[in-house]
Amino acid sequence: MVSIRSASVAGTEVKAEPDAVRALLLDVVGCGLLMPGVESLTAEDGDVYHYVLTTISNGAVSHTPDHRTRFDTADEARISWEPVGAHNFRSWGEFRTGPGSEPGTTFLEIDTRSEADVDIAAVVLPLVEPFARQQSDQVTEGFLTAIKERVESGAGAAS
Repeated sequence: MVSIRSASVAGTEVKAEPDAVRALLLDVVGCGLLMPGVESLTAEDGDVYHYVLTTISNGAVSHTPDHRTRFDTADEARISWEPVGAHNFRSWGEFRTGPGSEPGTTFLEIDTRSEADVDIAAVVLPLVEPFARQQSDQVTEGFLTAIKERVESGAGAAS
């Protein structure tokens, strides 16, 4: 068993006030279901959420991420998350919001890193990690685009 690590950072300007962006981000289930590859997302005790993601396969590795995450929403400009318990996938990160370049806009950034425990030989790891990084970047960009589209459409936290 080895851990495949990846990380992504992406940001965009959203044509909406910070409160509208934050309202969607605080709807953890509604917002989380916008992330590409999320098959199910359920709220558990307090601020803990259980994610099951689509199986990822590239011929060498097949992995179905399943994990629990705790969110911290205390900071107005940051919503962070960290793994809870032992699972085959762990994710850490945060959404950061700040003033956009024009009135009525918000800059939204997603900064995330993850580890996936997979049953492969360690010698294969250097061949697999670039795929994981590419996959992470695609998911992060897709998630950011979906959040932007949802907020700009005026749907906000109503999913």
